[in-house]
Amino acid sequence: MKTKLLIAVLFIANIINAQTTIGFESLTVPATGYFNGSTEYSGSGNQETIVYEDEVANFHVNYTDTGTYDYWSAFAYTNQTDLVSATYTNYSAYSTNGGGANSSTNYIIAYLYSADTITFDNEVTVSSIDVTNSVWAYHYMNGSDGSGTGTYAAGDYLDLTITGVLADGTFTNPIVFKLADYTNGNTSIIGDWTTVDLSSLGVIKGLKFQLGALDNYTPYYFCMDDIVYTSTTASVDNIDLENSISVYPNPTTNFVKISNVENSTVSIVDINGKKIFSRDNCSINETIDLQQINSGVYFVSIENNTKVVTKKLIVK
Repeated sequence: MKTKLLIAVLFIANIINAQTTIGFESLTVPATGYFNGSTEYSGSGNQETIVYEDEVANFHVNYTDTGTYDYWSAFAYTNQTDLVSATYTNYSAYSTNGGGANSSTNYIIAYLYSADTITFDNEVTVSSIDVTNSVWAYHYMNGSDGSGTGTYAAGDYLDLTITGVLADGTFTNPIVFKLADYTNGNTSIIGDWTTVDLSSLGVIKGLKFQLGALDNYTPYYFCMDDIVYTSTTASVDNIDLENSISVYPNPTTNFVKISNVENSTVSIVDINGKKIFSRDNCSINETIDLQQINSGVYFVSIENNTKVVTKKLIVK
């Protein structure tokens, strides 16, 4: 009996702690070969934030239509395999075989002119992600984009900084991965899917990504695939707290109501982890005015003693 019980416990533990890979194969790519928000843009404002998810990870893409031209930022997804065209209209990853990591079809292409964050439904430990340069960025940096101005020289670099976002909105120490490195005598540009170890970030609720380069004209794009993570089992108390709290209406415009938060601390942070609202010693039900908050994706953090619950909030 004891042996069977031990086997059962180990089996359950392995299920709870099993690694899962977010590979984006479940996402439907439009006929264009990429999704940048344009197909879900409602036209109700000149900018909209479109949210999508795969497994426990939440992504967003910001789509803007000025009436004269349109553009996007953050995290698009794609299945393009054009390794030649050195232009912003090419949504391809630079890799040996084209396409996603490990010969997959779909993957993320990110355009980051500022930091952008993906979040997880629950706390996770991320073991690794696979990254590579976009085709446009690759050709620009090695001087083969036809412009004649982008060839990297001594001192140049393109850094991808990845920071863990904790449940309370604070950050871990960053991990810096060089997508191109011409410093200290190096002459390397990443030209295939490469695994980046993120295990040192520990237990997190999100990942913040930021690009930085010495050459200000470097295309701020990179590609990402195969996020390998393990879910952290929540305590019974945390599950009870999670189930008891309601955040509504959601999506919302002018205000949000949060129920069952008596004596808790309620905070709202944006997708970059910046705290934009905080209230201590809350009443059982709280109403928060959002009229001065820009539209986008936010996260409501409710802290009660040692328990922390995070809920996603969409402001239109």
